[in-house]
Amino acid sequence: MYVVRVGLVFLGVLLGACGAGITALTEEFGASGQAGLVYAAMGVMSAVTGLATAALPDRFGLHARWRVATAAAALLSLPLVWTHSMAALYAVVTVFGAVYAPNLITGFALTERSVPQARLAEGMTFAASAFVGGQAVTLAVAGRVAETHGAGAAFALGSAAAVVAFVVALLARPLRPGAAAPPGFGRPA
Repeated sequence: MYVVRVGLVFLGVLLGACGAGITALTEEFGASGQAGLVYAAMGVMSAVTGLATAALPDRFGLHARWRVATAAAALLSLPLVWTHSMAALYAVVTVFGAVYAPNLITGFALTERSVPQARLAEGMTFAASAFVGGQAVTLAVAGRVAETHGAGAAFALGSAAAVVAFVVALLARPLRPGAAAPPGFGRPA
């Protein structure tokens, strides 16, 4: 469960860096009023793939899904670094939006399966806080990076975070079916 939280932190870093990069790039293009529409394009695609995630067969296990989703985040974030027009930004961000919901859904599903039932609310709170915390801190940092070095640098920060999330997913060991949650977590405080 701790490994999943680390992965969610880096997913939050990715989203925060992308948010700062999108804002900076639309400003560079003199189209800052379109930043919200770019975010919406990303959100719509995320929602579509999130709904489609429910149709994945059970034999495509959660750890495999996590590895595929983080690999897709790393690969699909790279074109953002070299995007130099509004049309390209819309296209790249729309495709890139496909990675968010599957990553979040999988991260929360892994959390749900790795914590004792009596501590599920606590586990989910920690998972959500990991994602939002990574995003919040990164928005501030990536905003400064974008102001100093341009939107591409903010996007590169996000891509680096996605690569780290992928490595975390690769190194994580799946919980054996029927295995108990890690010792210590389920004990009363």
